[in-house]
Amino acid sequence: MGRISDVTIQKAKEVDLLFLAEQIGDSLQKVGQTHFTYRNEGENTPSVGINPTKGIWKDFAGVAGGRDAISYYHYRVNQSDAYPKGTEFIETVEKICELCGITIEYENGKFREFNNVEYKPREVIVRASEKASTDRLHEVYRKMLKELPLQEQHFQHLKEVRKISSQYAKIRSYRTFVQDKKTRYEKTKAIKRSVGSLEGIPGFAEMKGQYGLYWSMVGRAGMMIPFRNIHNQIEGFQVMYDERPELIKADGDLRIQMKDYKNFTIIQKSTGEVLGEANREQLPLTSPLGTIEIQLGPKYGWFSSPINPEKGIYNGAEIGNPVPYHTAVPIQVLLNWTLHKGDIHQHMEVDEVWWGEGPLKGDIAADFTKKLHLQVAGVGQWRYLLEPTKQLKPKRVIFAFDADAQDKEDTVGLNVMNAVKEAKNELQPLGIQVAIAMWPSNVAKGLDDLFHLSYKPKIIDIP
Repeated sequence: MGRISDVTIQKAKEVDLLFLAEQIGDSLQKVGQTHFTYRNEGENTPSVGINPTKGIWKDFAGVAGGRDAISYYHYRVNQSDAYPKGTEFIETVEKICELCGITIEYENGKFREFNNVEYKPREVIVRASEKASTDRLHEVYRKMLKELPLQEQHFQHLKEVRKISSQYAKIRSYRTFVQDKKTRYEKTKAIKRSVGSLEGIPGFAEMKGQYGLYWSMVGRAGMMIPFRNIHNQIEGFQVMYDERPELIKADGDLRIQMKDYKNFTIIQKSTGEVLGEANREQLPLTSPLGTIEIQLGPKYGWFSSPINPEKGIYNGAEIGNPVPYHTAVPIQVLLNWTLHKGDIHQHMEVDEVWWGEGPLKGDIAADFTKKLHLQVAGVGQWRYLLEPTKQLKPKRVIFAFDADAQDKEDTVGLNVMNAVKEAKNELQPLGIQVAIAMWPSNVAKGLDDLFHLSYKPKIIDIP
């Protein structure tokens, strides 16, 4: 008849396990959320369990188990613990289709129908994956970098705004994260084929599609910026968004409670009274109590895949626990480090380490200072820099967070001052001195901009 289509194979995999067990003729007993039946070898107490909530089955008295209908059928009918391959795989798919009312579609356009029962797919399973190990993250992300290019609009931004050449961009491994879903799926498929499972990899998610679950990359499109640890392993990415999210913001004595993306409830802060409902098309709204308007959200976000069934994300991993920091080094050092591996101390002196925010800013600043810069996504995450700094064992740490963060009188400025104070208490007992780099915020916001304008910051040691 020809080759069975991928759609048919996916449907066979996605058959509800309890439905398949009943079609095979298994006798089932429910204990809690698990339905038990007897092992192939026979026993007095059933020990093969099916958990439809988790979408898994397991032989608790043996070693067999699996996550789909194909593995269960092969175990029960063909009495094999292994996953079927070759002819056995095809025959298993055909038998499941016949038992469970799945029409077999072939790639040549032919098909075979089985209308004896109504096909019952499994309920979509929501699974949260723990973030993978650093070694695994680096392995997958390195493969991802080989699949993703840096498109022209992002190269132009780097060239015109950041003063970064194409050669530098290539060495730094900046990439484009496209919006097109088909491209994302195809790239993910190639990555998965090369590295295997993508569970636990932030940015990759198992999605619900028309024909079942599939893996893809998720999130807003933009330019991807890698976060490297002090061993030159990539632990994550930030995305500089092509289009910043539009957020609804209320001020004065008003607050809002979102019902969905478009609609929201208006509430008076001081009393908790519900004043009414509105939607995005009605904005901006102004009243004696305050205003409600659309404001642009953050420029950057993590390449992350938190579970969100409403958006069709049923298995993913978040960037946190902990969030990455970035090790920025001069471009020639990074090239040597990448080519020759080894410890960073073999490639540069690290007697002086700079702390700052933003991986791109750190990359640029490192080329001016010729020093190692440890960067976090925001000043509030500075504690993530303590451990790598202690491992590097520098003689001095220089705080170089954005100038507007240093001279603000609000919580942002307080965060910087508190960070300096707390870091000094942590580092000085280890023989590491603390200093702060300062410059006027009306000259430049970030250290990278300051250097591009041919200025240098004033370094003040903290006694």
